[in-house]
Amino acid sequence: GVSESVTVSGAGAVVDTSSARIGVNVSPEELANLPVNGRNFIDFALLTPGVTRDVRTGDISFAGQRGTLNSLVVDGADNNNTFFGQTVGRTGSGRAPYQFSQDAVKEFQVNSNSFSAEYGRAGGAVINVVTKSGTNDLHGSAFEFYRDQALNANNAINVLNNRPKSPYHYNQFGGTLGGPSRPNRDFFFFNYDGQRNTQPNLVFLNLPSNTPTDAATQQGIALLEPLADSWNRALDQDVFLIKTDHELNDTNRLSFRYNQQNFTGEGFENGGPQNSSQHTGASLVKTNTFNGSWTSIFGTTVFNELRFQWARDKEPGLANSVNPEAVVQQSGTTVLTIGRNNFSPRETTIKRWQVADTVTWLRGQHKLKGGFDFQFDDILNNFP
Repeated sequence: GVSESVTVSGAGAVVDTSSARIGVNVSPEELANLPVNGRNFIDFALLTPGVTRDVRTGDISFAGQRGTLNSLVVDGADNNNTFFGQTVGRTGSGRAPYQFSQDAVKEFQVNSNSFSAEYGRAGGAVINVVTKSGTNDLHGSAFEFYRDQALNANNAINVLNNRPKSPYHYNQFGGTLGGPSRPNRDFFFFNYDGQRNTQPNLVFLNLPSNTPTDAATQQGIALLEPLADSWNRALDQDVFLIKTDHELNDTNRLSFRYNQQNFTGEGFENGGPQNSSQHTGASLVKTNTFNGSWTSIFGTTVFNELRFQWARDKEPGLANSVNPEAVVQQSGTTVLTIGRNNFSPRETTIKRWQVADTVTWLRGQHKLKGGFDFQFDDILNNFP
């Protein structure tokens, strides 16, 4: 006779005896389905045990270490700002929101300890990112997340003070398109991600109760009142990515990626209830990265990957006033700060060239890996 049986078994995860690293992989399914406020894919690193926000800068902290000790690697290329010790564009630290759209990231790996030597130059953790590529099927997507004051009720504080709704606008939108330009040989992937965000910065004269009422003091207050108007912050960003992959033959593959980020943070140089609009300015971020890789297979035992990168991270800060900074105080209390921000206008621009090559040789149960990584950064820095 003919019989059929189904056997279901469960087993624990197999220990990886080939590596001592400690890390977590974030899969494409998790990136696509897990909610994240602000669409910054690096926030998924918080799923890793022992990882929290760095309260000092807003970066990601591993095992209590400063966020500036981490390293971000995108498609095998270094993506760190070597002047500030943060990622290129200083994203996720309260300045620009992100340099790579969540929809452009295929998966990423968080290596928090004992990672490979090729991902060195980090005292904290290494986040290794792989961007998406086109396939033989033509696919596209579109998204929009919209929040606005028109959709909200007025808050209790505004109601008690007979004030209208506070200005608020948050809109994120974009899409992807990928497919073959020549089936089985050449592929393309394009991504656009836009953000329009407006936040209020409330300003008021912080006059202590014992402020004198003499004519000279009242005249000074009258001069400050026109400078104490509230103003709005704006976080506007556009991110573009285009990537092409080319299967030259069964053993050689070429890949090229270009990514551009344009961020304008109006009123982002300074803020707070005692900062006049004179005492701030626009924080600008302009990043461009071009990455190329050539992977080759020699026989059945040797694998080689040659990588090249050109990158520019330009971050000027503008000033809203040419007048000198003045901190107006009464009885030791800051009433209002006027004039030009003391560290604006400024600029920090990094131009980078990087060439790296890695060879992997399989010999029975052994794997030998070696190579070189040369990186040159030209840093222009100007503070007043």
